[in-house]
Amino acid sequence: MAGPSTGGPGPAAAMTEAPLLAPYEGRGTRLWAGWLLPPVAARRLCRPSRPDRIDDPATRAVQRARAVAGFVVILGVALAYQVADAVEAVTEPWVQLVQNCVVLVLVVPVGLVLFVRAARPELRRGYLRRAKGPLCALLAVAGSLGFILVVSATQSGTRLSGSAFLLLLLLTWLIFFGLGALVNGVANVFRTADVHEVLPPLVSVALVWVNLVVDLVSGKYGDAPERVATFLLWGGPATVTCLALWELRRLRVRHGLTLRRALGR
Repeated sequence: MAGPSTGGPGPAAAMTEAPLLAPYEGRGTRLWAGWLLPPVAARRLCRPSRPDRIDDPATRAVQRARAVAGFVVILGVALAYQVADAVEAVTEPWVQLVQNCVVLVLVVPVGLVLFVRAARPELRRGYLRRAKGPLCALLAVAGSLGFILVVSATQSGTRLSGSAFLLLLLLTWLIFFGLGALVNGVANVFRTADVHEVLPPLVSVALVWVNLVVDLVSGKYGDAPERVATFLLWGGPATVTCLALWELRRLRVRHGLTLRRALGR
């Protein structure tokens, strides 16, 4: 894929804009019909869409391997040291996913504001135009999950009339859409790569260290031996930080992309 036009301090007008929706990848299905499938709609709203974005297969493979290895290690250690029962250990990744989403909803807007304000004035308008992708992903997750909570709280015990049945269908679609948006949003760091490639690793580092503070305050793994708890608490942030530094180095060495060049400094 061609390199992006964001490395140097060129004018904002030269920046490639990111479409609001990621390209439809279905085959043999009409474009509008894809929206009837919640996973398809979630992917189109929550995956990066900028056509000249650097997409490094090696980086994605390492990130996936790290996620799988982290799940296996946490599950094994939790069961071996009886930190949690089997059900709690299996559901822990989903709890962590929701926590990551909540933290990212707070971190991503702050990170975007700081990034845009730190950029040279002639670059800010281009980055702001690109920021519609991350904002779209944030609204997709927050809106769907918020609507589900509101409807569930206000419609409990309602008889299944015609309108209630339609509402139930909509609620079912939104549940699967919300789950898809949650997974895709967190996995793609809420489309921050649409703004610039250096943002996802930087935001990921902020995410894991904020999570560490939350876990320390809440006393997570307090029942585990001290060394095991230290490993579980600090292992994730340490490995994610190392992977982020490695990804930033690959962007610099292979594609000439750095934070300084992204800001036009």
